[in-house]
Amino acid sequence: MHTLTRLCTTTALVTALMATSPAWADVTAEQVWTDWQDMIESSGAKVTYDSAADDGILTINDLVVTVDTAPKTDIRLGAVVLQETGGGSVQVLLPASGPIVFEISSEKATLEQRNTGFSLIVSGSAGDMTYRYAATEFSLSLTEYRKGDIRHEGLKAQVTLNDLTGMLRERITGLRQLEQNFTLGNLAYVIDLTHPEKEVVFTSEGNITNLQSDVNVAIPENIETLSMAEAIDNGLILKGSLSYNDIAAQFSFSEDGDKITGSGESGSGDIRMSFQKGDNGVVDASETISFGPIRLRIDGDVTGNDIFTARFALDQLGASLDMGLPENFESFSSSDGETSMSDLVDAGFRAGVNLNYSNLDGAVSFIRGGETGSISAVSDMLDFGFSMSRELLRVTSASKGTEFNLESVDLPIGAIRLAVAQTLQDIRLPLNTTPEPQPFTYHEEIRDLMISDNLWALFDPDSQIPRTAITYVLNVSGLGNWLIDPFAPDFDTPGNTKGELHRLTLHELLLNGAGVELTGAGDFTFNNDDLDSYDGIPAPIGDMNLKLTGGNQLLDTLVRMGILSDEDALGFRMALGLFTVKGDGDDTIVSHIEANGKGELLANGKRLK
Repeated sequence: MHTLTRLCTTTALVTALMATSPAWADVTAEQVWTDWQDMIESSGAKVTYDSAADDGILTINDLVVTVDTAPKTDIRLGAVVLQETGGGSVQVLLPASGPIVFEISSEKATLEQRNTGFSLIVSGSAGDMTYRYAATEFSLSLTEYRKGDIRHEGLKAQVTLNDLTGMLRERITGLRQLEQNFTLGNLAYVIDLTHPEKEVVFTSEGNITNLQSDVNVAIPENIETLSMAEAIDNGLILKGSLSYNDIAAQFSFSEDGDKITGSGESGSGDIRMSFQKGDNGVVDASETISFGPIRLRIDGDVTGNDIFTARFALDQLGASLDMGLPENFESFSSSDGETSMSDLVDAGFRAGVNLNYSNLDGAVSFIRGGETGSISAVSDMLDFGFSMSRELLRVTSASKGTEFNLESVDLPIGAIRLAVAQTLQDIRLPLNTTPEPQPFTYHEEIRDLMISDNLWALFDPDSQIPRTAITYVLNVSGLGNWLIDPFAPDFDTPGNTKGELHRLTLHELLLNGAGVELTGAGDFTFNNDDLDSYDGIPAPIGDMNLKLTGGNQLLDTLVRMGILSDEDALGFRMALGLFTVKGDGDDTIVSHIEANGKGELLANGKRLK
C-alpha cells in the first residue's frame, strides 16, 4: 500500500508539473494551482508551500510534497511560477535549473533539474483543463546522496529527455478523467555507483528512441477509501499504450577482483493494457506486449579465474494476458480463506495467456578450473496458449526447429544433443455440465526427435537398434458431457459418476522409431445405458485398425542385447498373436478390432469377449 501511495503521488506530481484541447473558456493561475493540489492530495500526499500573487502571476515558493505513510517521504521542489497570458490560458514557468530534494527517513538525495526550450501551457476551464507541454531537453542529475550525516561519494546518476511533446486533458465529472499522449525523441540515462572503500563499481548507460505513450484513466473520488469492487462500480478505468523504436543498454559491475559486463538491445516494442468494467458485472483486464529483435550478452570473470559468456537472441517476442474478473472478486473466498472456483467461474471469471517467439538462439559457455563447457539452445518458433472459462479449457502449443546441446567435463557420457523438428499440442475440454454431449480434443505430436549417440549408447552400446528419428502422433476427438461440475468441491468424491462418454474417434496414431512403426485409426460410439457388458464401462460400438511393422525384428534385437529372454520374447509374440494377423510386407502384422454392440469384442473376426 505504501508503494502504491508513493507511485500515485509521483504520477500525480509529474502529471501536474508536465501536463491539455484548445481553450474554450478562461482559466486562471489560481484555478490551475488548486487543480494541482487536488490531484496530488487525491493520492494521499500533502502539499506545503509559500505563495505570492501579483497581477495574474502566482509564484509558489518552497513547494514540498509529503507522503506520511512509513517511511515518511518529503519531496522538495523549490519554486514554480504560474503566469496568466491574457488569452485565457496559463503559462507555467520553471527555472532553467534548480535542485529537487528527496528525503526518506534518514536518507537524502539531491537532484539538479535542467531544462532547455521548456513550455507548459494550461487552457480550458475549472474542471476541464488541458496541458500542452514540450521541451528540447530536460534532465535530472544526482548531485548529492546522504545517509544520516554521511555523504556518499562517487555516486552519479542522470536521466536526460530530448524532444519531448505531449498533451494531458483532465476533466472532473464525478470522476477524475485523464487523457494523455506524448512523444519523446530520446531518453538516455547514465549511472555510476562507485564505492571506493569497498572496491565496488557499478556503471550503466542506455537510451530509448522515439518513445510514445497514450493513456486514458478515470479515477473515482476518494479512491483510497474504496474497495476494488467499489472503485470499479464508481467508474475506475485504466487504458494505455507504450511503444518505442529502439532500446540499448550496457552495464559493468566489479567487486574484489570479480567483474561482470553486459549489454542488450531491442528493436521496436509495443505494450498495451486495459482495465475496465465489461458486460454482466465482469471486469475486463488485458495486456499485450511485442518486442524484437532482442539481443543480450553477459560476460563474467570471477574468483578462481572462472570465466563465462552468456548470449541470447530473439527475432520477436510476444505475449498477451486476457482476464475476466467478477466485480466482487474478494467475496468468493470461503470461511477458511480458499476461493470457491465453481462460484467464481459461474460469475464470469476467465483467464487466457499466450506466449510466442521466433528464432531463439541462446548459449552459455564457461571455463572452470581450466576445463570448458557450454549449453546452447535454438528454436525456429514457439507459440503457447492457455485459456479457461466456464465453458472450456484449452491448451495449445507448437514449436519448430528446436535443438538443445550440453557439453561439460562433468558429464561422464560426453556431450548431449537433443533436437526435434516439430511439436504440436491441442487440448480442448468442455467444463460446463450440460445434458447434451460436447466436443473434446486431445491432439499431440512430436516429430523427428533426434537423440545423440552417447545417449543411445547408455542402453545400446553396439548400435544394434536403428538410431533413426522418433515420431509420435496421437490425435483423438470425441463427444462427452459432465454430470458433476468439474469445479465443484465434491467432484473428486469416490463413487461419483462424473460424466458420460458418447463418442471417441482416433484420427491418427503414429509411433515411429528404433526400426518400428505403429499406426492406427478408429471410431467408436458408447451406450451409456449399458454399463454391464463391459464391467461398468459404457458399451462401445465401432472398430479400429492397427498396423505394426518391425516388431519381430525389435524383439530379436532385444534378445540379442540381453534385455529380454527368449521366453519373454515368446510371450510377447503369443500375446500379439491373439489379436493380430500377418499383413502385407515383411515383419508386418495388422489387427481389426470391432465392438459389435452385442457385448462382443472381436479381433480380426475372432471373438475376444
